[in-house]
Amino acid sequence: MSAPTRVVSTAAPPIGAPLARLEDRRFVTGAGRFVDDLAFPGMLHAAFVRSPHAHARIRRIDLAPALARPGVVAAVTGRELAAWTRPLTVGIPGVLAMTMTALPVATARFVGDPVAVVVATDPYRAADAAAEVVVDWEPLPAVVDVASAVAPDAPRVDDDLPTNLICDQTLEYGDTAAAFAAAEVVVEAAFHQHRQTHAPLEPRGCVALWDAGREHLTLYDSGQVPHPLRTSLAARLGLSENQVRVVVPDVGGGFGQKIPLWRETLTV
Repeated sequence: MSAPTRVVSTAAPPIGAPLARLEDRRFVTGAGRFVDDLAFPGMLHAAFVRSPHAHARIRRIDLAPALARPGVVAAVTGRELAAWTRPLTVGIPGVLAMTMTALPVATARFVGDPVAVVVATDPYRAADAAAEVVVDWEPLPAVVDVASAVAPDAPRVDDDLPTNLICDQTLEYGDTAAAFAAAEVVVEAAFHQHRQTHAPLEPRGCVALWDAGREHLTLYDSGQVPHPLRTSLAARLGLSENQVRVVVPDVGGGFGQKIPLWRETLTV
């Protein structure tokens, strides 16, 4: 029996060395393929109606003006979607359990909260029709920062929860008390983090194809985690995972923004 052959690599280790990118030629020559580049026969476009209020009760939504616009195929609210989809229950250890519908049914909780969707033959008609939807709002007191949200008399963001404080955790490593006691100087201060958001060049977007004969959904999504997205999407739609396929084409940045199953994606 011969001794195993020993292979010694003379290539430079990849850590700390520049690596040749494989996709640059496609991108710099305009051959990238993003969600907005996709086109399918009979494809429709969705535009959302969003809340102008930080906190408001939805008294009534009148879709008739939008449905009367040319090219409009459908318009629905959170109430209809709640009958077609399963609610999301967030059950992370250490976090108060909360339930979210596809779109809000009774209350909008932030500026931009989507409360209805209009579907039309092109994106411009969809956007014009969405602007025609009439929502009867009842503005409610809002909380705009953490300090005011946890005040004893703060209005609750979610009436189904007993408090606005959904998570209270202390993280430490080692003997912190001894470390502070032995420190030459201890500085105590309150720190405020400014608001921040992800800002990829390509915003969120998706295209959904439903094959009624096979009862199969194909979702093209500008996302970061196709497999967890398939799991979440199947659960919310009452489908098995083998009825859902998620395809991620080229993505113009994400930075974590494109990880969750967003309400707009579920609605589409």
